[in-house]
Amino acid sequence: MIKLCTDDTYFLRICDKLNLPRLSKINLTKDRLYFIMVGSLITKDSFTYISIDDDNQLNGCIILAVIQNILGDKVLSLVFTWIDSHYPDLYKEFIDITTKMAQELKADKLCFQTNRNEKVIQRKMGKYGFNKAFSVYEKKIKDVI
Repeated sequence: MIKLCTDDTYFLRICDKLNLPRLSKINLTKDRLYFIMVGSLITKDSFTYISIDDDNQLNGCIILAVIQNILGDKVLSLVFTWIDSHYPDLYKEFIDITTKMAQELKADKLCFQTNRNEKVIQRKMGKYGFNKAFSVYEKKIKDVI
């Protein structure tokens, strides 16, 4: 069952998913992720959806945020997604919820950032209508005053 989450107990469980080996390269801290989820309860510009299995265990989540990109488009951004590998059908359910929410919010686009292999992402997300729009290059600045 997928539902909008407002329970900070689940927020903490979601943050713990960042400890999983396959998520180790994500440049998102637990503090930042928790801040986004808790902040959503006040600002209503981000949303946390969770999926619970029959044993009342978390088996998936998606965190969405309404943003405006540099071109002025209203975008519903997929901030963080985790789905237990035993529940692959949840991808479609989460994408359906995300698409419906984007329509309700009158967003122009759905987007997400990833540092995973582009071919894997295109294979997995291409079937849901996602296409690579642009590339991002960055330079880290360590000692900013």
